[in-house]
Amino acid sequence: MKQKKPQIYTVTMAQLLMDWRTSQGISRYEVSKNTGVNINTVKRLEEGEGGVTFEDGFRYFVYAENHKSKPNLMKKFREAMASYQSEQEQASVVIAQQKQRRLENLRSDFERRKIENTTRQSVQMEMSEKLTSMTTEHDAKIKKLETELLEARDQIAAMQKEQQEVAERHSKELEEAKRQGAEEEQQKFANMSWLERIQKK
Repeated sequence: MKQKKPQIYTVTMAQLLMDWRTSQGISRYEVSKNTGVNINTVKRLEEGEGGVTFEDGFRYFVYAENHKSKPNLMKKFREAMASYQSEQEQASVVIAQQKQRRLENLRSDFERRKIENTTRQSVQMEMSEKLTSMTTEHDAKIKKLETELLEARDQIAAMQKEQQEVAERHSKELEEAKRQGAEEEQQKFANMSWLERIQKK
């Protein structure tokens, strides 16, 4: 069932309520919490979508009028209604207010999406820079480790070569010592008398 368009006085009061709420920095959630009116109903009332009971609208109005800011919305409402000259002008005002709210909603959505896109791009750029930095740091560490590995291999090869040379030299010295010892024993044996040779045997 198609809802009827709200009357000029309903739209006017709704605009006054929304202007007051936003000027005080009060959220629709706070209005809903303090009046017991569903937050979606508060939204429909403010945006002139219709389908709002008199009781819900009255609760919102009473809550605003009793606020510490003392908005005196009834006086503003009477002044606004007195300024309308004809039915045609009233209809034009309603249409203009509805268009203004739609434009404000579109502008708000556009700004929100713009901020979201900017934030998303900033996060992506930050993540990309961090990934690049991590990759560069990782590559540098790998290169350093490869260099240290090559140096360690060279050191091990040099130590093995040195050990081999020492072992070969030691083997030669040992053989030389054995040879010299054998020659000395032969010389001693040659210098012995026949009696000493018999006793040694």
